[in-house]
Amino acid sequence: MKVVNYLFTIGLLLLSTLIIFAGCKKNNLPTPEFTITYTAITLQDGSSGVQFYADCTSTDVQMTKVDILDPNRTNTVTYNLNNVIHYKGDNFALQDVGIGYVKVGGVYQFTFIGMRLADRSGFATMTKLNVAK
Repeated sequence: MKVVNYLFTIGLLLLSTLIIFAGCKKNNLPTPEFTITYTAITLQDGSSGVQFYADCTSTDVQMTKVDILDPNRTNTVTYNLNNVIHYKGDNFALQDVGIGYVKVGGVYQFTFIGMRLADRSGFATMTKLNVAK
């Protein structure tokens, strides 16, 4: 009887291990890639400004937020994207309607935070954009 219980316990442990490792398998999908564009605008005070737009060129995503770091590396703006779903190739704004950012020439850094819809996994990815003076 002890041998049967022993074999049953070992079998149960092996089966449990198999189930756990099978559940941990990842799809190894690539991190989403974004293309950033901008439009030059004039702000209410008459100074030069920009509006940024992004599109995910690789997959469908649910976006949480984007952190925008200016070229001087002194100011980070967090724009909340409200967990809205954006499909591959959709162009979406990185500011509210009628809002713009003060234009600073140089390389802006964008850190996108969200979830890839294909496998419901979270991601954080960085993209840079050079804005002419």
